[in-house]
Amino acid sequence: MKKTIITLSLGVMAFSVLVISACKKEQPTNPDEQDTSGIVKITASTVNLSGKMEGTLLSGKTYFLRADLIIPEGKEIVVQPGVTVIAEQESGDIGPEITIEGSLICEGTQTNPILFSVPESKRGEANVFKGYWGGFQCRPTARLLMLRWVRMEYLGGEGGPGSPRAGSVRYAINTLSPDTEVLLEDSRVYGCKDDVFRPNSGKVNLVRNTFEFCGENGGDGLNVKAGTVGNIAFNLFIGGATNAFKPSNEGSSTVQTNINVYNNTILNSGWRRPGMSRGANINYEVGARGYAYNNIIVNCKRGMRVLADADLQNIKFDNNLYYATHNEMAAEFIPSDAVASTTGVLGTNNIYGAAKENNPMFENYAIDAFSIMQFEAGETQPADMNKVGTSNFRLKAGSPCLGKGKTDFSPVTVNWVYAVGSRAPSIMQPSIDLGAYPSNGNGNKHN
Repeated sequence: MKKTIITLSLGVMAFSVLVISACKKEQPTNPDEQDTSGIVKITASTVNLSGKMEGTLLSGKTYFLRADLIIPEGKEIVVQPGVTVIAEQESGDIGPEITIEGSLICEGTQTNPILFSVPESKRGEANVFKGYWGGFQCRPTARLLMLRWVRMEYLGGEGGPGSPRAGSVRYAINTLSPDTEVLLEDSRVYGCKDDVFRPNSGKVNLVRNTFEFCGENGGDGLNVKAGTVGNIAFNLFIGGATNAFKPSNEGSSTVQTNINVYNNTILNSGWRRPGMSRGANINYEVGARGYAYNNIIVNCKRGMRVLADADLQNIKFDNNLYYATHNEMAAEFIPSDAVASTTGVLGTNNIYGAAKENNPMFENYAIDAFSIMQFEAGETQPADMNKVGTSNFRLKAGSPCLGKGKTDFSPVTVNWVYAVGSRAPSIMQPSIDLGAYPSNGNGNKHN
């Protein structure tokens, strides 16, 4: 009898489990709830962004970054045209960030760009270096960060405990793996406390972007580290604290840093970093290689610079134009701490001379408006020195930059794995005209 009772009890229990299981399957799931891995699915009703998430941010919607947003390994978030993301932490002094373990795909367009910013009450020139939010922090597992037609503002600030930059000032974009691919195309950066982009190896394509107010009292625009390969072309960079672009092979990697920097326009950079060891606008060092052609360098603290520890056999500077309003700038066209190494890589087609010679003749820019004291004023520089405003950096007829470019070289070849199909990079060929705005209209599309 005992055996029969036990068997019946077990049968009842099994039936109960089946009924409960069936009931659970019949209940509708809430797509905004976490799945078994703790990942929240973004839906049409999603407004706040924080924690582990995946899915699509829908065109025209405004979202709020309330705490760190994490894109898990193997997952992605796609941002459609016209999305606005407002970073506003719920509490504390450390702004939120987007931590990328998988992929972030931002698909803005020229007529419908994407905006990553802060509340309107925090915007303004007085706050450009506040570092209100932490930008895009990639973990070693990150695959693809694509930023097309995106405006990013008020970036940097100290990283929190969960950040790859915990306890340190964050770069607007930071990568840590040779397998991570970054496309920064047709985008704008306005206000960054330190480096805009610090790739510690990886693959990059940075073309047709505009950079304003980058680096409070230090930091580079694009501070390339060991094992990074790719191209930097047709960018406008104005008012950087130190260098605009600094390729270096510093760090540990089996791949050599190889970056071509061509057809960029760089103005008023290097002056917020004290001393004369930096501020070279384009600077190659520590085993890096690459070509720097067809660039326009205006009123920077120093000229293009290559250090003796760079790969001097595989670096060439040529067909670049240098302009200086003041004698102090012209005296550093060949940086005084790197004369031999810099002159050793110079070609014969660079254009430079004394102060106020070789004006590039921009369509609309007061090129001689600032005194040397204003350049040397550090963080109290005039705001107009560091922003585009109503200026137009296209070239007038008769400019010495027209027809002086070098075109018989190729961009660095990169083996793209994740940036393929509609996400493939826009590879820019060099232009016969110098700078970011060639006369054929194929360069920078801003202003």
